Amino acid sequence: MQQYRYKKSNFDELQKNEATSRAGKGWETGEEEKLLSMRLNKSSYDEIALELKRTVRSIQTRLYLYICKSVETENGDENILIGKYDVDYDDFVSFKTQRQESSQKSYRKPYRKSSKFDTTANGASSEYITPYENKNYNIKNEVNFLRQEVFELRKLISAR
Repeated sequence: MQQYRYKKSNFDELQKNEATSRAGKGWETGEEEKLLSMRLNKSSYDEIALELKRTVRSIQTRLYLYICKSVETENGDENILIGKYDVDYDDFVSFKTQRQESSQKSYRKPYRKSSKFDTTANGASSEYITPYENKNYNIKNEVNFLRQEVFELRKLISAR
């Protein structure tokens, strides 16, 4: 049996095609801005996908994520952004509900250690582990806080 890293994925096939050669790869800086500006200029999803060498669905998903994050973090008006980027309302609502359902699933099911590692037999309470995303989020916050402190300390040192 092949190991996981050697199995072909759908992205392998898409990346062989010149029109979708960036499918499955991370978004580089500037690509999202280009997507947004092209959408403001009334470019179709197909034209944007050809320009950025990605799939049409990935273009839509990235645009929907941008709108969701703008509403959540910058208190943007969802209806204004939907109109601004000429997004299909029903498709966006469907995406948004799927996104909320998947995020709720990860928060509903706390991970519990298996019974052989359970400490309840020893009299201690069982331990629930926070979801992986929360751990990353907390770590990112701590790293950003430390970066800010280092920045301020460097300012103080250079001012002397």
